[in-house]
Amino acid sequence: MSTDLKEQLAAAVTDLGLVVKPICEVQRLYNEHKKYLSGKVLKNPLEEVHLLDENFPYWIKLENDDPSRPGTWIGSKASIVVPKLEAGEFDDKGFTFDESRAKALLNLPTLIRNPNCIHVNLRHADRGQGGIQGRHVYVEYYGGKKRKVAFTTHNEVLNVNVLVTSFWTYPKWVSDCAQSPAVYVRPGSVCTCCKQKSHP
Repeated sequence: MSTDLKEQLAAAVTDLGLVVKPICEVQRLYNEHKKYLSGKVLKNPLEEVHLLDENFPYWIKLENDDPSRPGTWIGSKASIVVPKLEAGEFDDKGFTFDESRAKALLNLPTLIRNPNCIHVNLRHADRGQGGIQGRHVYVEYYGGKKRKVAFTTHNEVLNVNVLVTSFWTYPKWVSDCAQSPAVYVRPGSVCTCCKQKSHP
């Protein structure tokens, strides 16, 4: 939309006495997700990964205050927040999210398509405390002490692999949850998690 048209629409709205409520940051992020990520199928040498709307809250670590334990933040339920986001009516009052994850949201396709390495996840959810749902953990290196990880799992209902979550972490944390050897290493490189070289 051109700047002139935007200005004309804004003037028309003002002339009609209408008030346009600005959208919150979470709604803005979801709108970007719908435009660039929603429904995409990302391929890499190991698997195809589907980006589902229902996983969006976990990608940005959307949380809300626990009604039964005030002052305690819990993960927001996709079944509650996604319909509001779909309708463009989400209000982030009473919610919080991880800004670093939000800033990296549109980089998720790059991480899934071309990670430095992929491992079997040792910290799967059935291990109890500290577990993370996911069959595979994708790792991207950022300098010596920073890593971006993503977890994928198989959605039994849809019979597809899906992106569960993604966040920033450190090499030691990755080594605790990534099974060695890696199941995939980017061609021409060496996995810093397990020192495995890529296959020819």
